[in-house]
Amino acid sequence: MARIIYCHPAFTKYDFHVFTDLDFWDSRRILKDVAWVKRNFGGLTCGDEFPTQVVLAVHDRLRIRSILRRLRKAVVSPPRHVIVRFMVFHGVFEFDPRKYYPLHWSADQMIRFTFMRLPLHQGALCNPYQTVRLSWAGSNIRVERVQRELRVDSVVRTQGDARRALHVPSCF
Repeated sequence: MARIIYCHPAFTKYDFHVFTDLDFWDSRRILKDVAWVKRNFGGLTCGDEFPTQVVLAVHDRLRIRSILRRLRKAVVSPPRHVIVRFMVFHGVFEFDPRKYYPLHWSADQMIRFTFMRLPLHQGALCNPYQTVRLSWAGSNIRVERVQRELRVDSVVRTQGDARRALHVPSCF
């Protein structure tokens, strides 16, 4: 489901170079063993609409086919850096889920998938005093920051919790 734009060979030094609207962190997870995944800061295409570049130094048909198959199967969500930027400047982010998610998904599935994709360890979204709330605003999903009733400090109890706390994307 991810959209793909091929980069013209005159503008790149790689044998295979595409831009995709899949989020950078999702692309890294999906393509970690197949290709290099880079951020798109908006040189040739808009970095908010197509935040990821996928490149291969050597033209390999099997790898390219695998990359394209994985990207076509991936479910796209709004890019994390766009959500964080809107939350910092406006406190609210709204988007139309029909642009991103399959039409046969229920409202609960859309909310759950959106919640799982949010960078909740990012200080702009969640901190000891504030958290995010997802709700429906007409046909749009609305992400807004709300005040917590009590201060919530995260507790690290296991080695897995410590590892998750270390590997947080802190910059977008």
